[in-house]
Amino acid sequence: MTKPSDLYEYSYEQNKIAPKNRTCSRCGRFMAKHMKPSPRWACGYCGYTEFIRQ
Repeated sequence: MTKPSDLYEYSYEQNKIAPKNRTCSRCGRFMAKHMKPSPRWACGYCGYTEFIRQ
């Protein structure tokens, strides 16, 4: 089970909560970061993928 601290960053100085993962530009849902076999951001809902260039 995932904890909220794994998914969000807390800023106590600014009193804000921000998600750690990016949002999909196609459907607006959260994307997963994969490092193997090639680094990429992938959306599990619509299948959109952005490869990370190093």
